[in-house]
Amino acid sequence: MFLFPLRSLTDRIHYIWHMKNLHILIAAFLLILLASCDSMTEKTVPKDEWSTIETEDYSLQHPKEWKQQSQQQIGIEFSLMTARTSPKDEFKENINLVVQDISNTNLDLEKYTAISEEQIMEGMENAELISSERSNKHGETAQQIIYTASYGKRKLKFEQYYWIKNDKAFVLTMTCEADQFDEYKEVGEEILESFRLK
Repeated sequence: MFLFPLRSLTDRIHYIWHMKNLHILIAAFLLILLASCDSMTEKTVPKDEWSTIETEDYSLQHPKEWKQQSQQQIGIEFSLMTARTSPKDEFKENINLVVQDISNTNLDLEKYTAISEEQIMEGMENAELISSERSNKHGETAQQIIYTASYGKRKLKFEQYYWIKNDKAFVLTMTCEADQFDEYKEVGEEILESFRLK
């Protein structure tokens, strides 16, 4: 079911192209979730300094104990993983950035959001959209969505931001176990808030 009218063959081609790429995006999220279930690492000392990730397109700051994982998947710029808090803690909360080339698609933030929300609801198990709001982040228009979904036996909660700039879509996501979300919310949102487009 289309969430916006497709007035021409070009619109239909762009829609099909984008739906294919959003399936890749969902697959990338699942790969990140698998990495989040990695073996236990030692917890570092409490944070006193933040590290910076910086490219020609964006910058982001994070506590040093959120370890950056190298990514080989197309579109995934980085993943930041927390340390596990105990031997029984089988999931690492994480923040990741996906960047998509959307040149020649005629997609704006509204259309990108609509398609993304549709893909989440159809492509993730037990997905439930909690909120979807437009905001201004450091002079850039962003869409914030919060939703829950199941991954295996785990219920996860996601806080996600979308930006469209220079023919690219930037998708910044914090993923937590639903019952751990409030524990990581403060520092996680500080990391999300530090994100700047150039």
